[in-house]
Amino acid sequence: MTTNFIRLLSSVSVLAAVGWCVLGTDGQQLRGDKEQSAQATKPATYRSPADVAISPDGKTLYVSDSTGRNVTILDAATKTVRAEIALRGKPRGVALSADGSTLYVAEHGAGTVAVLDTAKRSVVERIAVGRWPMAVAISPKLRRLYVANQDNHTLSVIDLAQTPAKQIKQIALVREPSCVAVSPDERTVVVTNMVAHGRGTDPKLSAVVSIVDAETLTATAAVKLPPGSSMVQGVCISPDGKWAYVVHGLGRFNLPITQLERGWVNTFALSAIDLAKAERVVTVLLDDLTQGAADPHSVVCSADGKQLWISHAGVHEVSRIDVGLLKELLAGNIPAELAALKDGSQDNIWVQIQKDRGKIADLENDLTALYIAGAIRRFATGGKGPRGLALSPDGKTLAVANYYAGSVVLLGTDDGKIQATLALGPQPTIDPARRGEIIFHDATMAFQRWHSCASCHPNEGRVDGLRWDFLADGIGNAKDTMNLTLFHKTEPLNRRATVAKAYDCVRGGLEGTNMLVATKADIDALYAYLTALRPEPSIHLTADGKLTESAQRGKTLFEGKAACARCHPAPYFTDKKMHNVGVLSDHYMEKDGRYDTPALFEAYRTGPYLHDGRAMSIQEIFTTHNPKGKHGKTGKLSEKELDDLVKYVLSL
Repeated sequence: MTTNFIRLLSSVSVLAAVGWCVLGTDGQQLRGDKEQSAQATKPATYRSPADVAISPDGKTLYVSDSTGRNVTILDAATKTVRAEIALRGKPRGVALSADGSTLYVAEHGAGTVAVLDTAKRSVVERIAVGRWPMAVAISPKLRRLYVANQDNHTLSVIDLAQTPAKQIKQIALVREPSCVAVSPDERTVVVTNMVAHGRGTDPKLSAVVSIVDAETLTATAAVKLPPGSSMVQGVCISPDGKWAYVVHGLGRFNLPITQLERGWVNTFALSAIDLAKAERVVTVLLDDLTQGAADPHSVVCSADGKQLWISHAGVHEVSRIDVGLLKELLAGNIPAELAALKDGSQDNIWVQIQKDRGKIADLENDLTALYIAGAIRRFATGGKGPRGLALSPDGKTLAVANYYAGSVVLLGTDDGKIQATLALGPQPTIDPARRGEIIFHDATMAFQRWHSCASCHPNEGRVDGLRWDFLADGIGNAKDTMNLTLFHKTEPLNRRATVAKAYDCVRGGLEGTNMLVATKADIDALYAYLTALRPEPSIHLTADGKLTESAQRGKTLFEGKAACARCHPAPYFTDKKMHNVGVLSDHYMEKDGRYDTPALFEAYRTGPYLHDGRAMSIQEIFTTHNPKGKHGKTGKLSEKELDDLVKYVLSL
């Protein structure tokens, strides 16, 4: 095998904010300069910039702060905070109108998009969308706003020409849409679906990218990413409208997890999609030979279409991709000095592609392709957890939202050097849970920086939709990724109950999966974070958080006729015991067919189901995958009763 082919067998400076104020949603000043010193003595809130937009004149930055629950307005020249505008939920994606007069902010958890008048520095309107809006994108000519709704897997289409602005359609997508981009001609909308969708037993399981026709307002294609793709977060469209660039994780989930070295478990990638054909053309790895580029989050394209910038939340860096050069290489136009480079005794990957275009597929397994071509450079961001990105109008500056540093860093696009650090406000001393959250998202805590805990448990400890083959219960028997919320209340852990205590599971994750020696302080902090996670109310509940009539009937069945509560008793919906329910795996260590009873809370977002993810839906658990009728007493339920039962489980 070639040396560059993955071996499948084996603190930031803080600038004081002078003269800043907080504005309420009605524009009223809540705190001015005179009160600033008094406020400084009070406990501060963590500042966590998630996304950033830059005004058309380049003088102002608008930053969504998820934990501060506001939009912070920064002055690029003076490096100070001009104002804060209080928001609802956990603010995420932002989009600024072309003239800079209006800012749209996704209020994740509040079910709204806040519309801000940037001159008045106030919220002038709120638009109802899905409960968990993640990202927003403007279509200026059509006067539309597109909103990616994570909770109900839809894209909201907002008519901005109406007063007030109104949702005119929700378009069904695939699974947990996370980012949205509009083509320059506004005919096409591209949406990333964060989590893999399909059966865990499918060796080609991956996430997809949705293509939406803006004229018919329908999803016309679901472009499949390479097998093992998940944690799909960022997308941008080239200025000529021909390409969509998507960044994502690329897991080797079909192999046992035995070592991290050289991409054995996780790699991270950039995929290019031909929008006219709705086809993925190429996937290239962003990692290098011995060091991962974990958890790419956002991607932006330069105005001339020649460069891409990508934030890597797990390794606290941004990468710059010479996409113009990449296109030349894919077309077979290889500089002589590059063509002369050998991969051992063989031609390098670019020469191989020049001779045989079928070799383009090999790029998704090549850790040196971009590096030997000089098509990628990586730069430190000076803070932890870089997420949102924005390029200045002149293209000379990249704004990077460092989530855990509580600041926005300005980098020079020519040399990647830090020009300035703009603090959102006072950042308190972190407590154990916040430190644990940082560890959870920090790939530098893993051998060769190949992944973070969040690489497989995105969305604050939830699932990636894939299954993984850990060694505690043997090799060749992969299990689906489990939800970590309330895991300390559902011991023992893992599908074969191989870990008795949650604390030991945390230690095993840091030492066994990340393959680094963890300190007790690290383990304690990560444990504090994970045990603080709480389930989110189901999207299947009514607006006031109650069971529907159908789910209420299902609850009666669950606790009675169907006998589900016998093994899944409230409040955690598990008896914490092992049972054989007739879903055996053909594996020498699992002949007894006994698996730990899973907790059912958040079942609406943790598919696929059963220990190996063979069931696509809750209904399949009781039908397709219940051959011996051992899964409760559901065999004699009517179709209507079964539907009621499923609705109840999805409401937990």
